[in-house]
Amino acid sequence: MTNNIIGFIGAGNMASALISGLINSGHNPRDLMASSPEEDHLDSMKQSFNIAVTKKNGEIFDKCNTIILAVKPNILGEVLQKYSNQISVTNHLLISIAAGVLIKKIELSLNKNQRIIRAMPNTPASIKSAVTALCKNTNANKDDKSLAENIFSSVGTTCWLDENSMDLYTALIGSGPAYIFYIIESLLATSAELGFDKTTTKRILADMIIGSAKLAKQSKDSPEILREKVTSPGGVTQRALEIFEENNIKKSIILAITEAKKRSKELGN
Repeated sequence: MTNNIIGFIGAGNMASALISGLINSGHNPRDLMASSPEEDHLDSMKQSFNIAVTKKNGEIFDKCNTIILAVKPNILGEVLQKYSNQISVTNHLLISIAAGVLIKKIELSLNKNQRIIRAMPNTPASIKSAVTALCKNTNANKDDKSLAENIFSSVGTTCWLDENSMDLYTALIGSGPAYIFYIIESLLATSAELGFDKTTTKRILADMIIGSAKLAKQSKDSPEILREKVTSPGGVTQRALEIFEENNIKKSIILAITEAKKRSKELGN
């Protein structure tokens, strides 16, 4: 067992985002390792990040103390059961980023004293701008909590939640970047007459969203008041907002988040 090695079981998009963020934050690639059955995923990891890779999950448990479980929710249980004999209470801190999977479900496959933390980062981890929610079981100690904070704060900000709030958090924040990308995609579809190339248009739209988000974050005014300040009676903004209201955009967003929360619970089951 080698100390201070972070091992990833799974080498998909979120694992790649976290590894990229960790390296960009100063982590030595030699202190990171990943496993996957997909040869192309491993090749990409090795070429992009110069980390150790393997097709054998068992090597991750042999060589790493901190294990980030970055597999699909529907196969997490299978992985845990297969390698339960290699997972050590004293040597391993398990951090799951499998959407929807409750800590108590992870515990069923392991020693009852296993230290477990559940995390829900989002994809801006790759540029050190993630927001990650964390929760832990009673076995995880202060050092484990500090280690998890250090890992995920290196790729953005963190917060601790009660686990019963995690499904809503997943739907609202974990999936949130996709909603913003969808908005940018929709705005791009109306921008042809601007006369800019697509790269320039994407940049100014993204800058508009970044500026608006900074204002919402820093201002003492509520989003509602900020919106009203931009909206002149009978003006351009009001007409656009009227169309939003006529098409129940706010209700659609609320419904979408509610259904995404339900889906998070379904994935966990």
